[in-house]
Amino acid sequence: MSHLSHYLTRFQSGNFYHIYNRGVDRKLIFKSRANYFYFMVLWKRYLDGYLDVVSYSLNANHFHFLVRVRHFEEYQLLGETPHSLIAEQMKRLFRTYALAFNKNHGRTGSLFDGPFKRVHVGDSKYLSYLVQYIHVNPEKNQLIHDFTLWDWSSYKFILSPRKSLVDRDFVLEWFGGLKEFVMFHVKNNQDVDIRTFLSGDDD
Repeated sequence: MSHLSHYLTRFQSGNFYHIYNRGVDRKLIFKSRANYFYFMVLWKRYLDGYLDVVSYSLNANHFHFLVRVRHFEEYQLLGETPHSLIAEQMKRLFRTYALAFNKNHGRTGSLFDGPFKRVHVGDSKYLSYLVQYIHVNPEKNQLIHDFTLWDWSSYKFILSPRKSLVDRDFVLEWFGGLKEFVMFHVKNNQDVDIRTFLSGDDD
């Protein structure tokens, strides 16, 4: 799925992006509940206020996030671009997590398979299917028998009114309501090749 452009795409305010990466040699990057939890703590620490999360899933040896870049005032940018600002925060997140993971599990060296990848999502149909693809991913990777029960995705948080990392209001409005959101996932709980939506959107 990775193309060279997925390493070079620049973040722009107001745009949607699919951010993903996996462990080096496809090895685990999450080995315990504490690992999953800590990654999400770091995401909030480093990216809250920069990105709105539409959907996400953490899946043992890889992760997916669908996000929207926020609009920034000049005083917030401090001479930087939205891309440089977010890219630096991403680096801090992954560096902090990798150092902690290596220390905790007695390993050394790179944890992630190169720099994180990102794809501009400029098509509304692609965005809808990407939300579903990300939520179903743990089941497709045989991490759980029913994706709706996976603790480390945004699906359950979208069903619940309690505050969370995900922009629940946007997601429900996008799908037309809670019932429509659930039915879209049930109806499309099958292999969706999101690569068919990439043409022209991975600049």
